[in-house]
Amino acid sequence: MANVKRHEDPTSASNMDFYSPVHYHLDLTCDFQAKRLRGSVEVTLSKAKGAALCSNVILDSQDIEVHKVEAQGPVALPFEIRPFRKYGSALHIELTDDVQKLSQLKLSISFTAGTGAALCWLDPIQTAGKKMPYLYTQGQPVLNRSFFPCMDSPSVKSTWSASIKVPEGFNVVMSASHWESPKQSAGYLECSFDMDVAIPIYLVAMAVGDISSKEIGPRSRVWTEPCLLDKAQYEFQEVTEQFLSAGEHLFGPYVWTRYDILVMPPSFPYGGMENPCLTFVTPTLLVGDRSLVDVIMHEISHSWFGNLVTNASWSEFWLNEGLTMYAQRRICTEILGLSFTCLEAATGKALLMKDIDHFGEGHNFTKLRVDLDPEDDPDDTYCEIPYEKGVTVFCLCTRKKL
Repeated sequence: MANVKRHEDPTSASNMDFYSPVHYHLDLTCDFQAKRLRGSVEVTLSKAKGAALCSNVILDSQDIEVHKVEAQGPVALPFEIRPFRKYGSALHIELTDDVQKLSQLKLSISFTAGTGAALCWLDPIQTAGKKMPYLYTQGQPVLNRSFFPCMDSPSVKSTWSASIKVPEGFNVVMSASHWESPKQSAGYLECSFDMDVAIPIYLVAMAVGDISSKEIGPRSRVWTEPCLLDKAQYEFQEVTEQFLSAGEHLFGPYVWTRYDILVMPPSFPYGGMENPCLTFVTPTLLVGDRSLVDVIMHEISHSWFGNLVTNASWSEFWLNEGLTMYAQRRICTEILGLSFTCLEAATGKALLMKDIDHFGEGHNFTKLRVDLDPEDDPDDTYCEIPYEKGVTVFCLCTRKKL
């Protein structure tokens, strides 16, 4: 292999200086009994301009059983999974001389996944309805490498599509801009999805379960288990379009077609996750008086900052969240007034000081730009500092007191 300097992302093993992902297509079947996803991913890669011939493609992987790799033709390719980090491995795929000469290549990877950190399998008792199992994925920051082999770095973006089969009686939703009507197929429901806006791979998300939906706005639906649906519709139906419109007024067009919300089972451990077109949120927001919908304001703000413009590495996570907090407070001021925004800012400052006291002043994790050592899991750096210290910087830059 030629000596080409890799992109500085210590969390990814992939050789992004040689190849960039253009498109991923997932073809998967969900098996709840075995708690496995089986199928394939077709990865379209473009050779970097000016790059020398490269003898292999390296993708990120974790707890995935790879069965076969083929290039277009089809041509079977040898592969090996090698150690990389405690939170991931490196899938090395050897290329033939003819494949190395292609400016764009397609690799089809057959695999089984199920035990990795991205795939959260819930028993019925862990859901709101207590009747059916549930599966959801969580990709941020570096977990989707256990969903499917990929270049798992926020510095590279691609479009993607998927064909997902789930057992009859289940529904499947994904963070995609276009959904096709589901089809019945030999005891399975087959659903197709397409995301035509290039995104970093951590934003590919899926949920499978007893999921229904209702309209909450001209371009929004809320999805959740049937027993929560009426509450969820009431909580979000008047505010979601209001937040979207305010964001467009301040930051430009909303490019993602739809903005839907998936209210998760009670065991979902996060407040919200900004998966494009389909925000995942905790059911604890359903309090009946819309007093906690600022979480939706925050996730909508990610539609411009984080999802559309993204930090190049997890050392710069503060760019994602600092800009999003700034956008959230601009929207909040426009809709609820400056006094309410100042109250939120004061609460945020208290949380910031609490985390600084926890880590200690001068600790690496209190910096805006965190120095990620090879053994640092970016998940371990998560705290309020990139949010509240980040928004303070952007308020200082714009001289706005938010």
